Amino acid sequence: MAMNIVITVDDNYIRPALIMLESLFEQNRTAHSAIHIYLLHSNVCDDNLKRLAAHVGRLGGEFTDLRVPAELFEGATVTKYFTKEMYYRLLIPQMLPKEERALYLDPDIIIFRSIEDFYNSDFEGSMMIAVPDYLGDCYYPERKKNLGLDGSYRYINSGVLLLNIPQMNESFRLDDMFRFMGECGLMLEFPDQDLINVYFKDNIKYAPREYNFTTEYISTGDFLKYIFSPGYRRSERERVVIAHYMGKCKPWKPSYYYKFYSKYRSYLNQYLTPKEKRELLFRPWLVFKSVVSAVWRVIFG
Repeated sequence: MAMNIVITVDDNYIRPALIMLESLFEQNRTAHSAIHIYLLHSNVCDDNLKRLAAHVGRLGGEFTDLRVPAELFEGATVTKYFTKEMYYRLLIPQMLPKEERALYLDPDIIIFRSIEDFYNSDFEGSMMIAVPDYLGDCYYPERKKNLGLDGSYRYINSGVLLLNIPQMNESFRLDDMFRFMGECGLMLEFPDQDLINVYFKDNIKYAPREYNFTTEYISTGDFLKYIFSPGYRRSERERVVIAHYMGKCKPWKPSYYYKFYSKYRSYLNQYLTPKEKRELLFRPWLVFKSVVSAVWRVIFG
């Protein structure tokens, strides 16, 4: 049985997808299962499809692209820097109806260790397995309450989702999700993620943080410990399986100053253009500006 890995990207995110896939195959070379990559997309160009297929082939996997009608989510809520492709993960059960399970991964991810144990987790009757979002779960109680996630409910991050396909196909209808989306309207700050949290709240099994580890600093104290304590950094690295470079500050940008930059850079180097390599000469100054800006926001709001 193959491990079914699903990604959803447009042409702007091909490079991060290539890097994520490279780390996935590198860390799962001894897996007992083959790896089958499925791309859900509506407008990725032919050149990039060939590039992804060749990349997966070189890494030893199988690649299938599944085209989604561009008009399907035409009226869906889109905010901030998100695109309608974020909703395509909701199509996985109906696009892969014969599979028992599939693992969705955001492209802004690096795999640090084998995911085989996580992939074969027992669903225990749930429709999906996901990791609680540390920031959303702990720091924004009012927002959780507004979404109806009080009591024992946790707010999960949708960047890593292990899906129980038979159970979802039995109980989940996309029309119901569209209707629910219309009812929620502008309440959805992180549209697909908020929808998944609310719609599936009684059918999510929670996984440990190491399977979707946020790279952002969660507090000023966390920032200082990570910068000045080698032991703290090492302890984090030793337990992370999947690192997720969430937020607008991405590791392929010279100004990135969050965690695990060197790990990402080790994959990124081969994709950099001469111009981008020259831009990295200014990285220390750009990082300094980013850190000062972040500290200023923490202290003065």
